[in-house]
Amino acid sequence: MRIMIVDDETFIRVNFKTFLDWKQEGYDLVGEAANGEEALTKIEELQPHVVFLDIRMPVLDGLGVLRQLKQRNAPCKVIILSSHNEFDYAREALRLGACDYIHKPNLTRAAVFEALDQVRMQLRHHVEEDQLPVQQEKNRNDLKTLFLRDLVIGVIRHKWEIDQKTEQYQLELKQPNVCCIVMYIDHYEKVTKRYKRGMEHLLGFSILNILHEILNRYDELEWFQMSPKELVFLQSFSRVRSMNEILEERWRLVHKIEKTLKQFLNVHVSFSISGLHSRLLDIPKAYHEAQEAAEMLFFEDRSNVVFYEPACIGDRKSMEMLVSYEQRIRKVVTDKKIAEAMIMIHELFAMIKERRPAGRQEILDLSVNLYYLIQSHLKKENTGGKAAGVQELMSAERVERLHQLLIEELEQISESLAEDATSSNYKIKRVLDYIHQHYDHDLTLDELADYVGLNNSYLSRIFKEQTGSMLIPYINRYRVKKSLELLKEGKLKTYEIAEKVGFNSTDNYYISFKKMYGLPPNEYRKNCMGK
Repeated sequence: MRIMIVDDETFIRVNFKTFLDWKQEGYDLVGEAANGEEALTKIEELQPHVVFLDIRMPVLDGLGVLRQLKQRNAPCKVIILSSHNEFDYAREALRLGACDYIHKPNLTRAAVFEALDQVRMQLRHHVEEDQLPVQQEKNRNDLKTLFLRDLVIGVIRHKWEIDQKTEQYQLELKQPNVCCIVMYIDHYEKVTKRYKRGMEHLLGFSILNILHEILNRYDELEWFQMSPKELVFLQSFSRVRSMNEILEERWRLVHKIEKTLKQFLNVHVSFSISGLHSRLLDIPKAYHEAQEAAEMLFFEDRSNVVFYEPACIGDRKSMEMLVSYEQRIRKVVTDKKIAEAMIMIHELFAMIKERRPAGRQEILDLSVNLYYLIQSHLKKENTGGKAAGVQELMSAERVERLHQLLIEELEQISESLAEDATSSNYKIKRVLDYIHQHYDHDLTLDELADYVGLNNSYLSRIFKEQTGSMLIPYINRYRVKKSLELLKEGKLKTYEIAEKVGFNSTDNYYISFKKMYGLPPNEYRKNCMGK
């Protein structure tokens, strides 16, 4: 299959060409273009089968290209690329003949292959439509899925189309009280690693089979798989008149799905739920609401179900606070004040979780910017690890994970700088070695000073100069880090762990742990270690 990429951003084109081996995957990347007019010329010249087309471009935008291709009856299939806030443009592009779309923030290998698979399905779809009287029963489920997918993304615009397909595919949906529920597989990449390479599709196969078993007795419910980690449920409540009854029925459905997938596959899922709508024609709006609601999952530490609420993210004052924090962190990192940077990042993410000043993508971008800032000003060598660190940040599903990753990066750098500083002073190195061996004892400044033959005040001063930390806080941080292993094992109670790593009280352990990781030990174990 011949592929072409059209985008005015050089970075997008280069990234698109290099993030996979096209020929090895069975595709031929035949060309690229930076604007609409250039694209039309090259499409006619190169005759690609599939064109990945940006909506916003100079000279001639993507919608203009689609109109020209439609007039020329060009045989190529178009997959559009759009920014996160261009839903209306994306919908118009689909109406002009585009067969799929990808949000640029989600431009990954998986998204590209999924879109190409959809092209193949749609090609089969058109062939099957011509043979529908003969093939109807055999292909009913595939055609029904394609129709439902077209319905939620806004390709279907007329009541008569819905009425016709409702009868043809015997759809259960009725009016009024229609809603959309989107289910997401949590930690999808991690879950797929349970399967051997090339067998990851078994996860989706298992989920679909289980859902078929448990949902076949539900009335007024249709569902389909939108992507490997996203399923869409369309539910109506035409016979229900009480809002409480509707809420209870939705909760029962969500809880049943969640409990069953956890029980049989050990898969955790999250849900975003739209408001209620009076017409089936409003389903695209309901799906868009569910997508907007999904932004809220990013800010939740525990909840895995969120409901759509209009304009629930961001205000001017909160955005100003976000910018202020970024500027302050930039200053202390530039001044190489690691401890202050940690404190400010803790404060920043506490504010983000409380006020939700911006959307998921903006918070991800901010975190990546801070990561690059930390790398450029604090790390001695910037070779290796940077790309992996950015990738881990961009794949974070919750804001707390971003918080954790940035703090861990600062801790690693702090330790590295401390080790470099101590290498020039043998006595401080001996103190560190002694702490690392005897951290589980009740260490005192007198004991450590006697061990290396220094007086208390002098030891405190040179320890701070060479490690950037006061002695007792350093010991407590080391104890907290050692406690992570015991927390992960999950065999001991919190007070037992505190005692084992040398804290003289559980309260001191709680305070030191929360200062480092932003959460008490039990909550950290539950939210970050899955215990």
